[in-house]
Amino acid sequence: MKVPRSRRRGKSRIFRMNTFRASARVGLIRSNSPMNARVINIVHDSYRTAPLMEIKFEDGQTSFLPAFVGAYTGMLLSYLKPENSSSNGMILRLRDMPAGTDVYNIELRPNDGGKLVRAGGGSAKIMEITHNKVSLALPSGKVINVDPECKAIIGKISNGGRKEKPLYKAGNSYHLIRARGRYWPMNAAVAMNAYEHKFGGKRRSSQHRTKSVSRRAPPGAKVGSISPKRTGVR
Repeated sequence: MKVPRSRRRGKSRIFRMNTFRASARVGLIRSNSPMNARVINIVHDSYRTAPLMEIKFEDGQTSFLPAFVGAYTGMLLSYLKPENSSSNGMILRLRDMPAGTDVYNIELRPNDGGKLVRAGGGSAKIMEITHNKVSLALPSGKVINVDPECKAIIGKISNGGRKEKPLYKAGNSYHLIRARGRYWPMNAAVAMNAYEHKFGGKRRSSQHRTKSVSRRAPPGAKVGSISPKRTGVR
């Protein structure tokens, strides 16, 4: 049975796409006690764009975090110790870092584990620190304000040059996209057969047919312009 594209992206009674294949949950621990931690392993996760470092804290807790440039197995890190604020890999509150520091895995709210800047090669820069907010310049160029009590990791995430390496063959592209559970390849509708899509079944690459479809159409037929307010050339 043909699976409609709208259902192919999610879940239905006849098909369910595996949209999450991460091997580990990434985030900081929620302890507020200063301590040391050690990198016990660096692992590959096919779902993410950067390797993960598994760190073990003095109190016995373990955590998976994106590895920074220069991380290695056995490396000793500090947690909430401002005296080591200039070293990469140190986990501190934003208020304890100097302006101009590169950080990643930034918390949006205190003790949420880290939500911002977690992709390979990414880092944000601390622009300004006041008593009630810290201004951060994200990799996108956007500047946001967060609570000074939020924690982050000093440094830059590794694997920044991943996009420079060519894929060479279609198989590498296949495995790269399948690891993220995305719908791929994305075929043109006019290239399909008539039973597969509303625009299919023609011997040319244009459809010359209205794309309007009712809001109450079933999922398999709800493709094109769904209940448009107007049609035609302006």
